[in-house]
Amino acid sequence: MLNYIKLRASYGVNGNTVNRYSSIAEVSRSNQYVFDGESALGQYISSLANNDLSWEKTSSYNIGADFGLFNNKVMANIDYYKSKTTDLIWDVSIPQLTGFSSTTSNVGEIDNRGIEISLHANNILNSPDFKWSFDLFFDSNRNKINKLLGLDSDGDGKEDDLTASGLFIGEAIYSLYDYEVDGIWQISEMDDVPSDSEVGMYKYKDLNGDDDLTPEKDRKILGRKEPAYSFGIQNTFSYNNLSLSFFIKSIQGGKNGYMKLNEPDHRGGEVLTYISWYAGIDYWTPSNPGAKYRRQGGDPREYGSGTYQQRNFIRLQDISLAYDFNNQFIQKIGVDGLKVYLSGKDLITITKWLGWDPETGQGVAMGGYPVMKSISLGLDIKF
Repeated sequence: MLNYIKLRASYGVNGNTVNRYSSIAEVSRSNQYVFDGESALGQYISSLANNDLSWEKTSSYNIGADFGLFNNKVMANIDYYKSKTTDLIWDVSIPQLTGFSSTTSNVGEIDNRGIEISLHANNILNSPDFKWSFDLFFDSNRNKINKLLGLDSDGDGKEDDLTASGLFIGEAIYSLYDYEVDGIWQISEMDDVPSDSEVGMYKYKDLNGDDDLTPEKDRKILGRKEPAYSFGIQNTFSYNNLSLSFFIKSIQGGKNGYMKLNEPDHRGGEVLTYISWYAGIDYWTPSNPGAKYRRQGGDPREYGSGTYQQRNFIRLQDISLAYDFNNQFIQKIGVDGLKVYLSGKDLITITKWLGWDPETGQGVAMGGYPVMKSISLGLDIKF
């Protein structure tokens, strides 16, 4: 059954840097001054210097195997990799009283690991008329922050996270940190609605139970932006001169991955109402108290960003049906080859994501574009 196997292993270290002058302060020009009653062109410092900025270094190893099965009708590749990145280059948020919102710095250490699998099967069925082949691709990747700046400002014996920069020790580098939505304030709860909110707006979980929502104590990791895994399947069937092929692609988030804020755009006020922007969106109204999204309009303080949703999807990305005419027929009409085909692209997407496209992360908002479906009918002639 096993025809051959080849084992592979590799190890290496590489570096990464940013722009050539990122370690020094940059100066920009703009109309910054008023001189003799008119604005004048001036210069100002547009970025902070960091003389300690250095290369980001990644050391990694890879273990893989290539093998063939069933007289090499099935060929497969499996790779497992693990890497460690130190001195990660990151735009760290700083107090804006400095005149800047962030500075490029080296922070911490990150572990990264993953697996990649590819499989190709050719002529699976031993039939002179019917043939079947397929390709399978699978990959999964996870990362975790091990340490950051080594600071313990609160003296609790644990290294501090860089909350303003979205970096948390023990979590993925692209984690989502926010308040957790705990329903919508109803008319029956009017007496309990905080002074900076309204009926029909989101209520958020008070994680420490002190009846006071604060950024330091009542936010938590809701998930991560990265997917848990993705896969693709390519199938090709042929019977005599007729062939059918299709490619299915999927990205999945697992338990709490591949998430993104998906809060329908509330901007626009009455104009959006006039153009039926809210039609079909499950917004809260007095007659729809069990809605998914807060009511439209209003301008109270909003603690959190809103609702987060997974972007999981399965998509029929490509499909093609073709007929290749036999030699006797094409010789009669004086050509070397003749094939007629019907193909489609992005015809079916299965997802619970509300919006234009889960793969690009476009939710329900103005300016978005849906995935364009296309169907083509063609004739391929060779002379």
